[in-house]
Amino acid sequence: MRMQLSPGAQARLSALPVMGRARGWRLYGADGKRYLDMWADGGRSAAGRHAGGSGRIAKESIDRGLDAAFPSFWEKRLEKAVLAWLPGYSSLRFFASDTEALLALASSDGNFTARIGAGTTLREALDAFASSFRFESPFGKYRRDYKADEAGAALAGRLAFAVLPLAGAWSFGVVLGKDPEDFADAAIPRRTEFSAAVPAIKLATAARALADFRVFEKSCDERRWSAMDPFIAGIFTRSGPWLYPAYAESEHDRIFHACLAKGIVISPEYDEPSMVPNEFNAGEATPLRSIQGI
Repeated sequence: MRMQLSPGAQARLSALPVMGRARGWRLYGADGKRYLDMWADGGRSAAGRHAGGSGRIAKESIDRGLDAAFPSFWEKRLEKAVLAWLPGYSSLRFFASDTEALLALASSDGNFTARIGAGTTLREALDAFASSFRFESPFGKYRRDYKADEAGAALAGRLAFAVLPLAGAWSFGVVLGKDPEDFADAAIPRRTEFSAAVPAIKLATAARALADFRVFEKSCDERRWSAMDPFIAGIFTRSGPWLYPAYAESEHDRIFHACLAKGIVISPEYDEPSMVPNEFNAGEATPLRSIQGI
């Protein structure tokens, strides 16, 4: 799991046209072309873009002026909702951003500090730390790339990141603990010198997005996801809704652009899976067959 897009992924996304709007699992470019969204921001938009009532909640929060980090009842509401969604955890902490959360946790990891001391760049050291950390996300139990072995996970698997089903523009850091004592360690501070509290508008939007996702996920199952199988042989292997490349990493740039030319947006990161759209038709997916063997 990457906390930020790599330079290569950013370059691939720059090949997309200007987007006029996004609805569900389709993107509408200023070039007049419609694109099937099989990226979904790595699962943040698993329930579709501009879906549910989170947009309305965001607008209401703006109207009320709740766009600063005022004390808010939404923090407790969201905490309760997240722990109900992920019952294996008993406590959590919010950070102003994913990166801030990662830095706060990585600073207590010996491997991270050793890499920095050896001259590794901050970005590379953070990516390495994140790759050994536990993540929870929408449909996370199907993710082959998430660590299952607590003994091999960073900080002994005591803590985890929660990737909420929330658009990237509204996202922030959420760290989960299996025991309230996990946050008692002074090495995992509640606030850092670069920290800021999460604005109420983000908390409120996240709470509604999570509630909408929990309703949405009840309609998702193997029957729905397997409808993509006839189109992906030779290019992806599937685990639940997640699509993992069946080709070498050296081919990813070419395949990303080949898909884009056919009106399909896949994950710009090779090591981040694409996703089966909850709604698509054969005409949109059939072009994937012609990409096999590139």
